[in-house]
Amino acid sequence: MNPSARCRKGSPAAARNRARSFTYLCACGRALGRTFSAAMALGVFMAFLPHGVQAQSAGLVFTTTTGAAAGLMATGTPRSAGFDEEIVLNGRLQTGPLRVTALASVSFSTGFASLGRWSVFSSGQTLRWSWPAWTSGSTAPDTLATVEIQELAAAISGTLAHTGFRIELGKFPLKWGVGKAFRPSDIFKTMDYASLIPTSKGLPAARLALFTSQLSRFEAVASIDGNSTLTAGARYLTALGDTAALAASVGWRRQAGAADEYSGSFEGQIDAGIFTPYTELSVRTDGSSAYAITMLGSSLAAGDVTLWLEGQASFGPATMNARLFLLGTWKTSELTSISAPIFWFNDARTLSASALAQFQGILDGRVDLYATGNWLFSAVPVGFLWKLGAYWARSLLTY
Repeated sequence: MNPSARCRKGSPAAARNRARSFTYLCACGRALGRTFSAAMALGVFMAFLPHGVQAQSAGLVFTTTTGAAAGLMATGTPRSAGFDEEIVLNGRLQTGPLRVTALASVSFSTGFASLGRWSVFSSGQTLRWSWPAWTSGSTAPDTLATVEIQELAAAISGTLAHTGFRIELGKFPLKWGVGKAFRPSDIFKTMDYASLIPTSKGLPAARLALFTSQLSRFEAVASIDGNSTLTAGARYLTALGDTAALAASVGWRRQAGAADEYSGSFEGQIDAGIFTPYTELSVRTDGSSAYAITMLGSSLAAGDVTLWLEGQASFGPATMNARLFLLGTWKTSELTSISAPIFWFNDARTLSASALAQFQGILDGRVDLYATGNWLFSAVPVGFLWKLGAYWARSLLTY
């Protein structure tokens, strides 16, 4: 029987496909409607604020990103392509000691792009919803719609007994550590490697920061993730003039079904002109075993070219896992830059190499072109995954 005949018009399979497509379109439409409703509400709120409040600092930015991706997993597997569309709303309001920030995104992807987004989902993420609903171990859908509140927080600042303070509540990025890709001091585990250059994802948290001097601060943070893992820590950071910075932190994590984990970390960085070395060391224990994670890195700036090199190793009772990161960035002009990040994960036996070009001022926005290849040495035979993408981002409204 001809396979295409099974999905001919009027057949049960065709009806199911139409129903599934209609469901995805409705989900995507609802997601877009919610985002634009939030945008209108925030815009109206800012429009009716008193003039003195508006004059301090306010912004509302729409960004639209459109892209395509293609890949080949291994020899003999079929090629795959996909389409990706994302709309991001970024709002900010600063009035006196109060600061409010919000960052929400809606995305719709198909095919290979859907596979890429699906692979970075995890139950530990919060305030992110998808259609179909994400389930660990399930096969990536051909069509995926997502809504995520990446940041939604309020912070109030002031001075008490000659000491500055800031209290922050909500979901926001937690950036502990000095590393660009590897941060052993980050006990909150917020590094997101879905992007070519890693970024810190947000978590629901509460943070108190005390500014004991112009060069020093103390902060205490407590957070929770989608797995109901509780994390709390305290960190003291001080700068030694304009050339060095030191930090020390302690932390505690409680995860369901596992022993409590305790950690102590140290960070250091020296600015020696074009050469800036930095390091981190974190020692952790769960009561029955202990291990250490160390990172050593440096940046080197020469004219319009900047290089970053980082290496991380973890030392446990019987194993040592190593990771390497190399990033080169060349600013060819005020509007154009080229970057090449390279990763090696020894524990996963994976090598990733990418090239990214960014062009400002194209159609009043920014165009990103990138290509990435991943060699999966843990597979038999060795697998190879490549991806090509082109994105355009533009701020549609800001004031």
